[in-house]
Amino acid sequence: MTLLMFERCSAGGPKLSPRDQRIASLFMILSALVMAVLYIALTKIYHSAPAVQAVGNASFPALCLVYGEAAYLRKRPWLTQVFILVGGLSGMYLFMLAVSVIGSRF
Repeated sequence: MTLLMFERCSAGGPKLSPRDQRIASLFMILSALVMAVLYIALTKIYHSAPAVQAVGNASFPALCLVYGEAAYLRKRPWLTQVFILVGGLSGMYLFMLAVSVIGSRF
């Protein structure tokens, strides 16, 4: 994904059609809604456990990853899209979980 972004930027920037921009924006908005509902539900159930705080902290960077995936990887095979999205979100969550656990000790 990064190499594809670099190639597009070196060619004069991302030349996304208005349709591609709308699809990526809609995907990002729906993802934001899902993450907000997930965070609220987890907060109601588990209160402010570090794992729940990690979900909240990872939600904004996750939206950037979702938009990048929806905008730049649409023409890639679906398995590649799923692998990059799940891997990126998992890594981001684990990093935020570590930060939240360390932060809760102080």
